[in-house]
Amino acid sequence: MQRDRWELLQFKKKPPKVPWKSIVMAVVLCIMGTVLLIFGALLVAGKFDSKHNEKMWPIIILGVILFLPGFYHVRIAVYAYSGFEGYSYDDIPDYDD
Repeated sequence: MQRDRWELLQFKKKPPKVPWKSIVMAVVLCIMGTVLLIFGALLVAGKFDSKHNEKMWPIIILGVILFLPGFYHVRIAVYAYSGFEGYSYDDIPDYDD
């Protein structure tokens, strides 16, 4: 009887390790990308002086480059935290390795 209990314990799943550094980095990327996209949209709309129009496309492109991976990993972290099936913290790269 004792051996059966130990054999079952070896297959027990450990609680997932939360990659906090990666999640914080993803949130920072998402926020920076959002700010740059909003700033670029305001440049396109003409809310700033027209002498800054040459900076419009690099700001928008940089905003997209920062926003997309940040939003993707934040979404995975939120779904893993909420317990949606098919999402886990293992899908987020960990910087502690």
